[in-house]
Amino acid sequence: MASSLFPDPLQLWREALTKLEGEVNALATGSTQSQEAVRSLHQLSSASQGVQQMVEKAIGAYLRRANLPSRKEMMELAQSLQRIEDKVDRLLPPQVPAVPRPARTRRPSGAAQMPTPAASAPPPIATPAPRSKRRAAPRAKG
Repeated sequence: MASSLFPDPLQLWREALTKLEGEVNALATGSTQSQEAVRSLHQLSSASQGVQQMVEKAIGAYLRRANLPSRKEMMELAQSLQRIEDKVDRLLPPQVPAVPRPARTRRPSGAAQMPTPAASAPPPIATPAPRSKRRAAPRAKG
């Protein structure tokens, strides 16, 4: 295979990404063997959960003050609505195939069957008489 004058940018990207993944994996493996690192990760996880719970409570309080439903309430409402729709579907009779409809035309079906009398036919269009051949007057330039 012939080598190019310019390096392949995607190949450089793949090599850099592979090297980065290897270093991150080595760091993660080495740090989990240390008790201090494991303890720090546990504390970070606990703090993250605490912050998440505080944010959820704050958003819930805001939604209550704004008189808006929370995500949990919306999910409960959707489930309740789905149960009601299922019950209504069980009460309805099975679907009957639709009756074929007549073809759509511009005229009503009754008018298409009735012959039109000759007296009500429109008069023929008169054609204009041919123009006489005369010379056009010269136009003024201006």
